[in-house]
Amino acid sequence: MRPSTWIRRLSFAILAVAFGLSLPAISSICTAMAQEIANEKDEKGQGNDDFSSVQKFVATYCVDCHGPELQEADRRFDQLIPSDPNAVQSVSSQVLDSSEREHWREILDRLNSGDMPPSDADKQPTDQERLRTIKRLTDQLIRKSSTNDGADAQPALRRLNKSEYDRSVRSLLGLEEMLADPTASFSPDEKKDGFSTVAESLVISDFLMNRYLDAADQYLAAAIDIATRQTDSKSTNFQAPFFRENNVGDGLNRDGEYQHIRENASDTGGYLWLQDLRKGVPASGYYKIRVRATAINRIHPYKDWILDVPQVDPLVMSIVAADAKQSKNPKTNHATDRVLAEFVISDEEPKWYETEAWIDRGYLLKFGYPNGPRRIKYQRHSLMYHHRESFPRFLTEHVPVFSDMHPDYDKEKAPPMVEKFLAEQEELRKAGKPYAVFGVDHLLHTNEAWRTFYSEYKGPRIRVFEIEFAGPSKNEPLPAVAALTNKKLTDEQAKIAIKGFATRAARGKLSDEKLQPIIDLYTSARQNISVGEATKLAYKAILCSPFFIYHRTRSGKLDDFELASRLSFFLTGGPPDDELLRVAKDGSISDSKTLRKQAQRLLKQPESKTFINSFANAWLRLSKLGTMLPNFDEHPGYYNERLESAMREETMSFLAEAFENDRPVGWLIDADTTFVNAPLARLYGLPAVDGLEMRQVKLSGRKMGPNVTNASGGSGRLRGGLLGQASILTASANGIDTSPVTRGVWVLECLLGTPPSPPPPDIEPLEPDTRGAVTIREQLKKHRDVVSCQHCHRRIDPLGFALETFDEIGRTREFYGEGKGKTLIETGGELPTGETFNDIAQLRKLLLKQTSLIERNLATKLLIQATGRIDDANDAADVLAILRNVANDKGGLKTATKPSLGIREILLRVIASEAFGH
Repeated sequence: MRPSTWIRRLSFAILAVAFGLSLPAISSICTAMAQEIANEKDEKGQGNDDFSSVQKFVATYCVDCHGPELQEADRRFDQLIPSDPNAVQSVSSQVLDSSEREHWREILDRLNSGDMPPSDADKQPTDQERLRTIKRLTDQLIRKSSTNDGADAQPALRRLNKSEYDRSVRSLLGLEEMLADPTASFSPDEKKDGFSTVAESLVISDFLMNRYLDAADQYLAAAIDIATRQTDSKSTNFQAPFFRENNVGDGLNRDGEYQHIRENASDTGGYLWLQDLRKGVPASGYYKIRVRATAINRIHPYKDWILDVPQVDPLVMSIVAADAKQSKNPKTNHATDRVLAEFVISDEEPKWYETEAWIDRGYLLKFGYPNGPRRIKYQRHSLMYHHRESFPRFLTEHVPVFSDMHPDYDKEKAPPMVEKFLAEQEELRKAGKPYAVFGVDHLLHTNEAWRTFYSEYKGPRIRVFEIEFAGPSKNEPLPAVAALTNKKLTDEQAKIAIKGFATRAARGKLSDEKLQPIIDLYTSARQNISVGEATKLAYKAILCSPFFIYHRTRSGKLDDFELASRLSFFLTGGPPDDELLRVAKDGSISDSKTLRKQAQRLLKQPESKTFINSFANAWLRLSKLGTMLPNFDEHPGYYNERLESAMREETMSFLAEAFENDRPVGWLIDADTTFVNAPLARLYGLPAVDGLEMRQVKLSGRKMGPNVTNASGGSGRLRGGLLGQASILTASANGIDTSPVTRGVWVLECLLGTPPSPPPPDIEPLEPDTRGAVTIREQLKKHRDVVSCQHCHRRIDPLGFALETFDEIGRTREFYGEGKGKTLIETGGELPTGETFNDIAQLRKLLLKQTSLIERNLATKLLIQATGRIDDANDAADVLAILRNVANDKGGLKTATKPSLGIREILLRVIASEAFGH
């Protein structure tokens, strides 16, 4: 039987065995009143254990809109209460099932946000009634669901997602710097509510198992190659030309002196590369790369809109590695490209720029100009029309007057001239003489025409004088890899190596029962193959075994090693390090103080950036950024100024700073600082910021436009907090236009954690009127006339209207459309609470009253990211308990306007919670 068949059967056999709180938005209620109500006893003497008052509250204020006759938003709550509203049901005798808990949690959300009952309802509770109901309902929901029927049980099996698997294998084999991605053939991980860590979405299939086997081969081959292909380091100096241009040459290149990078690498010919390394480096390792270069023509003579490259920004050079076998044309982008370093290039005398980077064997080097002009070949028409004086030779020698590129082109006179020209060329062809048989355009695209054009083109370029390349450095393989290359390895030594590798793969703990099938595989394979090959086969089986590809394979409370693993994957995206394994082995990690200390240690490590990025991509839906690109002609700066990268970096830096400094949750709504570079500052209209590096800047109030007032008394900031960040605004648009509904739903789902119901199936979706004849507000007003749409749209639309002050890439605007057909954007609205606002600044002030909802949503999403469980009743109860404990720590409930918990503290309390340890 073939070894691969052995592993496949073993993997599936092992798999088979493994499967065997808050206050409403009423700032007038103070902490003292909250404490008084929390300690209050009702007339029956049962205090907070009396659930009947909650049911009576729902019967009095909710059933009219959510009862047998009317179910707004498809919600019916009368079935949650006894037929006799006066009947007493004590929580001590009542256990809520999953569906009931979901309805009660939704009611709690509506009470916390202050929008139930709505402001126009005939019956309105007093502040004290609302507060008392929130307190008692929260107490009930904190109680865990019944453990008898297991209805709320979540599956224990959750496999590593693609990123986690890659990080884990690299850690095991010492391949942290490896450029190639053996998981490239894997299917993308399925997501649930934006999260790629949810157990029910991370399933195993025969297809995926085969991909695991293929990937394991590639990882092991790379590790063995690095361990065996050690070569002496050598240094090479490369002089211009670094490669020969066979088609579109640059007329300013000088052999023996310098060669240019003249445009963004998105265009063909954008990269300069080393022809002497066309087959890639001979061995994997660290290489030192030095480049002597300078920037020229940053201040160019052309109109800014033609090249769309801000002259105030410095030129950037990138060093990129690409798989030589896959990259057929090194001058263009390829999927295997990996950016090794970037440098801001000086305009002055040539300078040396250097970096040290890991390069895989078979990867070549190329050099790019990532913020350079794009599509220069398409800009030649504009350059000829507006700057003909700059291109005298090109116009005279290569652009006939009957070409529409010529500034003297006459569309009436040109056709007969073209016909005459083609006839002349046909005569030349018949006479056996040189001719331009391909027509007029052919004249513009000959190699000589391009060289002439670029010899006169005075646009920005990076001039590269010489390149030095030294390496590779020696690499000491890990003991596990050294065993694979030891030709004198005995069977006994091999089994010891296999056990050590398997134990590490199991993240610290491995039973003999789980190890034995691997040893049996090795023993069986030894009958036909060598010690080394059998050891490699065993390693391959380990990399495809359940104890490696699953976070755990049992239910119940996590043991110490599983707890260390969960913490590490949560905060670093990879397996536990030696320190975590040590505290797991001695049992101290189960102590809450030790767990908290370890969490704080991991948050200080560079790998914690993985946590910030993956959590933001899921929680804030930032994974959508870049999936629906804006039109190049409408927003060239999005591409030329690399705004997408800056947008993403702003949000990631903002969240990292919030976690590091334990900012209050209100900071997410109305922060007075953010992170920008020069292009992003220009997009925002902020005071000038120099350079392309992201930096923290102070935000202040400013005039927001004639149709946007600031009567709120708030900050008056357009930016500040997540709602003003271009990453959020771009990800919640479609690249072409914006939708108040989409953005309003984003606020409810991602920020407040109170998602609306799905739209009824018989409701037609809105189509934007790009002509501006009917505003989106007018369309939505008609939409709300539909009874089944009213409840949700009164929550969604006002939030979205405020965000219409930003266009599809987050730039501020005051009108839809342009010219005579433009219409004024109205950014005001009314919340279901009856509170009104005129602009985004006033809306922020209202949202600051709902920080308790944001706290709970943040804690819930952190728990989903960590555990892979979603919509779990016990987890929801733990989240409420975490936030309730904060209130108790302060001597009572916290007010809505003064959050008592910071963002970092929420994270640490989630980690210390009972839910995190199950």
